[in-house]
Amino acid sequence: MELIRLKDGAYRQCADCELIFASPMPRNLEQRNEESYTGRLDRYAAKIRTHRWRNYRQLRRFSRYRQMGNLLEIGCNAGAALNVARRMGWNVKGVELCASASAFARTELGLDVFTGTVEAARFPEDYFDVVFTNAVLEHIRDPLSVLRECRRILRPGGVFYGNTVNWDSYTRRLLGAHWKYLSPGAHVHLFTPRNVVHLCERAGLEHVRTWTSGVRSTASPPTDFRSPWYLHLAKAPLSFLARRTNKGDRIEFLARKS
Repeated sequence: MELIRLKDGAYRQCADCELIFASPMPRNLEQRNEESYTGRLDRYAAKIRTHRWRNYRQLRRFSRYRQMGNLLEIGCNAGAALNVARRMGWNVKGVELCASASAFARTELGLDVFTGTVEAARFPEDYFDVVFTNAVLEHIRDPLSVLRECRRILRPGGVFYGNTVNWDSYTRRLLGAHWKYLSPGAHVHLFTPRNVVHLCERAGLEHVRTWTSGVRSTASPPTDFRSPWYLHLAKAPLSFLARRTNKGDRIEFLARKS
């Protein structure tokens, strides 16, 4: 079923699992991601310092799951989060499709980062306490394959964390086609609180929790779209509600290997 048509493509939804996907799926997705991230490498490298405290706050929630001490980040880019995790005492590994970003993480930070997919990395079975992703699942061609591989490499009781794009958000409903995350050439999958549960179940993981955050009142540039004045007034109350209704822009979820 087609959900929305844009000038550079459309989004459709699977009637079975409810996953939302770009139509058509870009054939050169990996090349486009490589070019995009290589062009922004300096900006990502700067986050090693500027996002240190943010990454610490995000990662400390996983301390309760530490048994073997092994943490993997899929889509680790230049290594900002992994660098913090290592300082926190984790034995860290990373996976990154962008060759320039993964090379930076290895040479500049001394991190153990594999260039390629998590499936190709062939990590040991039952090895990781935590597999962590941030703004990654919306960019990959086959999220189900990724989560199935994560189930294999997680230890029993280990957890998968995903932070991605929430189609079922107040902002998307208010801004329509002008919503920042509608980009079929880059964001090839979009998620909802319902379809992440289905995704976890199909991957053989136990869904633990979903939560969301973030509401925007303006469209992201470049655009000549002007938001109605009342959207700016609505931002604060909607941001408050989003944490209780799961209708924030960003969706986070936690799943566990039984």
